[in-house]
Amino acid sequence: MKRLAPIFGAGLVLRLALVAYLARAIPHMLSWGTNEAGGIARWIVTNHTFSSPFHDAYGPTAWLGPIYPGIIAVVFLIFGVQTPVSALVVMCFNATCSAATGIIVYEIGKAIRSERAGLFAGWMWALSPYVAILPYVLWDTALSALLFSGALLLTTRLGASSALTPWIVCGATWGVAALVSPALLTPLPVLALLLSDRGRRWGRVIVLAMCTGLVIVPWTIRNYVVFHEIMPIRSNGLAEVYFANCGFETHPLGPSMEYQTLGEAAFTAQAGRAAVEYVRSHPATFVRDSLRRALLFWIYPINFWPLSLAIDFGALTGLILVFRKTRQLALPLIAVLALYPLIYYASQVVSRYRHPIDPILYVLSGVAVSRILQLGGKGWASTDDRKPGASAAVASRFP
Repeated sequence: MKRLAPIFGAGLVLRLALVAYLARAIPHMLSWGTNEAGGIARWIVTNHTFSSPFHDAYGPTAWLGPIYPGIIAVVFLIFGVQTPVSALVVMCFNATCSAATGIIVYEIGKAIRSERAGLFAGWMWALSPYVAILPYVLWDTALSALLFSGALLLTTRLGASSALTPWIVCGATWGVAALVSPALLTPLPVLALLLSDRGRRWGRVIVLAMCTGLVIVPWTIRNYVVFHEIMPIRSNGLAEVYFANCGFETHPLGPSMEYQTLGEAAFTAQAGRAAVEYVRSHPATFVRDSLRRALLFWIYPINFWPLSLAIDFGALTGLILVFRKTRQLALPLIAVLALYPLIYYASQVVSRYRHPIDPILYVLSGVAVSRILQLGGKGWASTDDRKPGASAAVASRFP
């Protein structure tokens, strides 16, 4: 706790200071405008419905998962609907989530390498300027990073014991993360396969999957009731592919009124069919554009691209070090870094879409920095990095 409190405290102070500065420097960001989560939260408070946030649209929506708009709705109840004060409170909530992620970064680094690697990773996260700025964005970015990294930490801690509680908690955490952003579930099937121990622990994996599903199913039932079709969490997955590759002329925020006329279910189904047809008829263009987006994904945010590339390079170095030490331990990290971005390669790339895997990049960069300083010696070397320790224990859980 003595090591964790300074990481959290320094991270929180930096983030709150930046929120205060940016609120004065860019005050228009305190206006909710067309913010989709805020628009849904307004309906929750004023009409007790989870309804469309777009102009001239009044029907039910599954454009976003329910958790983040629900959190904002609670803020609106206390501090006013779409007021600047509410915006500041949400930003402070985001800042707290972001600072708390530093603790998880430390814990993962400690688990896969050493306490010193965890400390480097945690402090790098706490003091990173572009990470500290993101809470100013009124979106689920910081919460997604917290839940995603937390779910991964719980996954790495699943032992071979007969106790079901850790598997239940881990599965429920993945379910909550999915209700914030379903993209966070992308690597879970591969992680489950690794946890199965070549089929010897399928029973535990099934428990984890069932707990994840039990958290998600009530929202899926709600979507079926209001839309009369199966939408597990969100309605707009393929629609985002369409917008990114075919244009935003029909986006609900624009003047086309197609969404408002057709309704959300019919609109997203139409956009999904158009997206599939576009990929089928323009495969070369789609692949080229996806490769361009993949490159941008690893460079964002553009204003901090030197830092982004430094973290990328550090993460790659750290991943190689972990892989050389134990492949079993590296495989879950590889699965996360390889699979999570795929949906964004096909659709849209912005800084907040990359952010949920930033904690893993910082963990691996902390591993790299720790190793470099160890090799440099001069009093920095630690026996932590020369012992199998915790990392060997974690590796045994991914046979």
